[in-house]
Amino acid sequence: MRIRRVILLAMLMIGIMTAGCAYKSEYRLPSHIKKIAIPIFGNDTYEYGTENSLTDAVIESFLTDGRLKIVSLKHADAVLQGAVSGYGKNVLSYDDYDVAEEYRVYIEANITLKDLTTGEILFKEEGMRGDTTIWHTEEALQPKEIEAKGKARAIDNLAKDIVNRVMRGFPTAKWRRGIIPEEEKK
Repeated sequence: MRIRRVILLAMLMIGIMTAGCAYKSEYRLPSHIKKIAIPIFGNDTYEYGTENSLTDAVIESFLTDGRLKIVSLKHADAVLQGAVSGYGKNVLSYDDYDVAEEYRVYIEANITLKDLTTGEILFKEEGMRGDTTIWHTEEALQPKEIEAKGKARAIDNLAKDIVNRVMRGFPTAKWRRGIIPEEEKK
């Protein structure tokens, strides 16, 4: 009886380990892409300078990641283009006197990654979003913050998400099924 349990437990463990090893990500950055160009993003909002801040944050995130080298367009294997498409803040909570105390600051961008060797669009996503929470009252549990700090954190969060998607893939249901947005339109 005891031997049967040990054998069953061993078979279960082997099954779990093999199932874990069988996982395969459908998206991989093509192996020939070692260098990427990141021109200054466009800005479709009235929020002056946001495109420069986001471009700088994306470049910094790629440098921190270290897997791709940032180069000029002339020497690049791929180009990451983007445009800031939205910026704003929404009230999340009010205090007892109906004064807004907690806000969600967000920034949105449209992103395209193009393989310069093949000319193929590797991915394109509209409305990628980075956000964070800021507090505006002394009574709140968190220290008082200003919108500029929240904006900077939202930009950093979006930049990290952009790098993750370039390096690890697109976490959308269509992408997991292997449908690139351009193929869907055909």
